[in-house]
Amino acid sequence: MKQVNWLGLVVALIAGQVIGVIWYGNLFSAAWMEAQSLTEADFVGQDWKMGLGVLNMIVILLGLDWLIRRLGASGYMAGAKVALAACVCFALTVAALNYIYAAGTLSLLLIDGGYQVVTYTVAGALLGGLKRKPKAA
Repeated sequence: MKQVNWLGLVVALIAGQVIGVIWYGNLFSAAWMEAQSLTEADFVGQDWKMGLGVLNMIVILLGLDWLIRRLGASGYMAGAKVALAACVCFALTVAALNYIYAAGTLSLLLIDGGYQVVTYTVAGALLGGLKRKPKAA
């Protein structure tokens, strides 16, 4: 845990939450709820799930940080490329299983998949590019 890029992780976590609010709260709220057959009433008493979402994002970011360091990707663009590849090869393929086997709708796959692509890419850029400066000796 000593090698974790905590600065990049915290900033990426905040960025991911902001992207989520904009993506699901403003841009695609109605379409996402329709694709899920949900109404506003379905969200009453479900606030605790937001905490699980943050925890899930932390696990994702720890994994991305490890992968970026392991591959020696340094810089915003290199981090973004690694994270985008991880997203396409892992996150999107897992999300597609809901569409393939669980009768998920194509619109839901596109909304959720688009969020994953944007969030992973931004997070990877921040993890690869934001580095704490070493303390002066």
